[in-house]
Amino acid sequence: MKKIIILGAFIVMLVNCLDAIGQTDSLRLGRNCKIVLYNGFQSEGRIVNRTSDTITLQTDITNLFIPVKDIKFVMNPEVELSDLEETDTLSYSREVVDAVKLDTTDKCDVYLQDKSVMRDILLVIDTDSTLKIIKENRTKVIGIAGIRKIVFKTSAPFGKGYLFGSAIGFFIGFIPLAFIADGGHPDISGFGPGILFGLLCSIPAGLIGGVVGVITASDDVYVFDNGIYPAKIKRIHHAMSKHY
Repeated sequence: MKKIIILGAFIVMLVNCLDAIGQTDSLRLGRNCKIVLYNGFQSEGRIVNRTSDTITLQTDITNLFIPVKDIKFVMNPEVELSDLEETDTLSYSREVVDAVKLDTTDKCDVYLQDKSVMRDILLVIDTDSTLKIIKENRTKVIGIAGIRKIVFKTSAPFGKGYLFGSAIGFFIGFIPLAFIADGGHPDISGFGPGILFGLLCSIPAGLIGGVVGVITASDDVYVFDNGIYPAKIKRIHHAMSKHY
């Protein structure tokens, strides 16, 4: 009896987990939604089928076969396209933007399918098909479907390399003198001389580490295909979570 109860609890937990995962998929089967395409066409209905590159939207009149790459927005039925357009560019006070920054990513560059680029912006998850960007005291809502590349710049590569190199240099200079055998010269052995020699070694080692850090530094780049699809949404959210 006890095993049956445990098995039942496990099944319920598994079903809840699968349901939670499904809720994050903007193109999940059975969803009632409104879909807007890049050419301006929009329709409301229920997603009844989905392949790797096409969804079937069942409307009151017919079934529409829509290529995923042509989808610009996926919205709940009660949301109007004008709601997004009205909040396309808004001005906030400095205090409000500073509060929002608690949930934003590091600065990044976003490249869109129309070849435009937004540089040094912060990202916030807005809806399942849009992101909100913040720059200074302005915000803008953009569609995930139109994003073709996100680049997170490497922060302070010289400083990180210098710290790493100087730490190695310090221990290289410190350990031999601090833990030298009794036969060593008393004036150049022990913790005191070890610390001094370690500090001397840390400076050139730190400079070398800083230069290596700059040379080997690379931006964190994410490239996407046009359109909106679950793998793209998941990868964007993962990239953002790495750079909070």
